[in-house]
Amino acid sequence: MIVPKESWCQQDGHTVFDLFREFNDWINQGELDLDLPLLEKLTTIGLSSPSKAFYAGDKAAYEQALRAYRLARRQEALGLEYLIEAFGPDDGQHWYDRNEQRFNQLIDRIVDEMVVPFIGAGISVGGGFPTWADHLRQQGRTAGIAGQQIETWLAQGEFEQVIAHIEQVHGRDVFSQEIRDVFGKRGSIQNITLTISEIFKDTLITTNYDQLLEQVFETGALPETQIINGVTAMTAPDPNKTTIIKMHGDIKHPAQCILGKAQYDQAYGEVELDLDRAIPKMLRYYFTNNSLLFIGCSLNNDRTIQVFREIKARAGDYSFPQHFSIEQTPDCTKNLVARNVELARLGITAIWYPQKKHEYVETILRCIRNELNYKKAAL
Repeated sequence: MIVPKESWCQQDGHTVFDLFREFNDWINQGELDLDLPLLEKLTTIGLSSPSKAFYAGDKAAYEQALRAYRLARRQEALGLEYLIEAFGPDDGQHWYDRNEQRFNQLIDRIVDEMVVPFIGAGISVGGGFPTWADHLRQQGRTAGIAGQQIETWLAQGEFEQVIAHIEQVHGRDVFSQEIRDVFGKRGSIQNITLTISEIFKDTLITTNYDQLLEQVFETGALPETQIINGVTAMTAPDPNKTTIIKMHGDIKHPAQCILGKAQYDQAYGEVELDLDRAIPKMLRYYFTNNSLLFIGCSLNNDRTIQVFREIKARAGDYSFPQHFSIEQTPDCTKNLVARNVELARLGITAIWYPQKKHEYVETILRCIRNELNYKKAAL
């Protein structure tokens, strides 16, 4: 019988050391600006892992350095410097304080296992796929529609008008073929997708057709995921697997994808929203029973937002769970206030990241993962 070799932490009883992976890597890479004599000495004598020696040699100093690192990373992730520079000392500090409070509220909901991530096209960009707006631009180019006309529709939020026009002029097959050409390839797994898979292992919802989420979870010999196609059925989630709900279908089965306006109408309601149809019914369930975290979603006036708005309108004074979005900061205080109000009316709490700095979405998610690890270490 082969006895598994114990890790360094198991041998020494340091069961929480590995929870501080990012901090330990920071120490090992020598990126230090702290006045800690032992740490300075350890980093100059050529140890392969100064962080382990530091933890074992002076745990109190290690924890002091960790607290400083934790604060610095949190301020970076939640945009303290950016917000103050963009909006001034008073307004900037105000919105940073809101970011920090909302971040803490989100962490508490994740700890309570109440959060379901809602993954939009923005997350697939790094994997080699376009945003939905960019894809509609590609659709227009393939269909020979003037670029200015496409931009006008997109600026007005009339995304479905692009689809309807292509279908009307060229037929649905042209639109469907472009979908297959763009989303049928195998994407590259990025750090942001890996981080999402580290934080959320129960249920994920996505509007994306691609298979990036499946790729990041399917690393073992046996399937670890259950794929539910929102177009065809709402199978009960398997508690022993990670459930990925693909709201608008999977590119593996193009015939079962919502691609064109007629299919959107069939899924959500032709004349008005029908909350008893499969997709609105599913959205209503999660909107009512869980905290949704929108990642990589534009949250404009699309069908999903229309469903949430209708659910709230019909519910009256019903108290819904708090929902969250990781949201790009608008360009001025007036627009920031307006967007904050718009989302709040939908029951969505925004955590703001710097404008056009989309890499901050991953930074915030890494900070979430680290905060969860700090909480585990404190137990």
